[in-house]
Amino acid sequence: MGTAGSVANEFINLCSKHSVELTNMKLVKLMYIAQGLSLSLLNRPIFKDDKIEAWKYGPVVPSIYHEFKHYKSKPITSKSIVLDGGNWDNLSEPTLTNEDDKKIVKLTWNLYKDMTPLDLVDLTHRAGTPWSLTYEYGKNMTIDNKLIKRYYDQFVVNLRNHLKSA
Repeated sequence: MGTAGSVANEFINLCSKHSVELTNMKLVKLMYIAQGLSLSLLNRPIFKDDKIEAWKYGPVVPSIYHEFKHYKSKPITSKSIVLDGGNWDNLSEPTLTNEDDKKIVKLTWNLYKDMTPLDLVDLTHRAGTPWSLTYEYGKNMTIDNKLIKRYYDQFVVNLRNHLKSA
């Protein structure tokens, strides 16, 4: 299992490799979807060091949002970093090492790379989504992983059915 920073960096790497711009809003939505797919397909979170919250514009991974918020709506041009051992001279970029986790990120990427941040907001705001069942105006409520898993379990069933009939 990775960290929120290592998952973010994996998405940043994919965007760089494919010359696709990645904003903070798109990144946190992709991370939410990756978390859902991981909960469904691997029966565990892809990252456990942060939660997902229901904010006005959809699901957000708070640590990642805050790390990259200085970019506003502009493309992210750096990676997530961590402070090793409390020493500012020891900064590192967390990397995703588990192959199953990398596959979840690539699956998420392949499904949603062409969607705009606002498309992803619309997608995550639909009735019946974990965000829609959790969001309370003016509050940043934690979206329960059980709710996310239940939603993505159904998503995976629908995707498999779609692939069988294609």
